[in-house]
Amino acid sequence: MPLSLGLLPPWLILAGLLGVINAAACFMLVGRHLSRVTWYALLGLFAASLGQVVGTAVSAPNPLAIGDLNVLAASVGACAVVLLARVWGL
Repeated sequence: MPLSLGLLPPWLILAGLLGVINAAACFMLVGRHLSRVTWYALLGLFAASLGQVVGTAVSAPNPLAIGDLNVLAASVGACAVVLLARVWGL
């Protein structure tokens, strides 16, 4: 494993991957131009990580866990931010 990935906690890597998957799904539903799919993926990556941190901080229910990752909080965070960005014109 590369040294840079070894320094990150596993939940952060999983949250980022889950965020990109959710962003791609939201792009397929409400996206405009193919040239903006990268922005959706970046937003999803950061938003899922933020959703995980917020979900942990407020002790959100964790019906589906993958290790330390709260899949529900990460997915809701990613979808909410991506859809808000779409409403604002992305």
